[in-house]
Amino acid sequence: MTINGTILAFVIVAAVAIVLQTVILYALYKMTRETTARMENIAGRLEQQTAPVLVTAHAILEDAQPKLAEITSNLAESTATVRAQAAQMADVTGEIVDRARTQAARLDEFVSSTVDKLEITTEFVQNSVISPVRRIHAIVQAVSAGLGFLRASRARRKAEGNSSGVDEEMFI
Repeated sequence: MTINGTILAFVIVAAVAIVLQTVILYALYKMTRETTARMENIAGRLEQQTAPVLVTAHAILEDAQPKLAEITSNLAESTATVRAQAAQMADVTGEIVDRARTQAARLDEFVSSTVDKLEITTEFVQNSVISPVRRIHAIVQAVSAGLGFLRASRARRKAEGNSSGVDEEMFI
């Protein structure tokens, strides 16, 4: 009987455990069902609240899509135009620089030529005009000095002739 009593006790304990597990599983089922109902309720409200926003966003995207395509197209055209203008400006700038270099070379050649001609002209004037003028001036000064010497000699003779008469008169 002790074996039967022990078996009976295990069977009772097992039955109680199974009933207890069944109650716990039923409680989990009920809580899961309530949570699912709440989640469905929240999802329904979220769907109701977001549906107008999604519809509006969809309408905005549909409206903006052609405009965005046009903006993108205009931007691509503007970029191509700017690139073409920049290339043209680079070409024009290169041409201007080339012309400026050519003109600078011409100006340098002109200035060098003018300076050379000025040096030649100065040398010519020096040799042809100034040297003869200096010679003539030297001759004129020599003649003037000679005449001055002659005048001074005559004036001394006159002064000597006059001073001897004055001396004689003073002597008497």
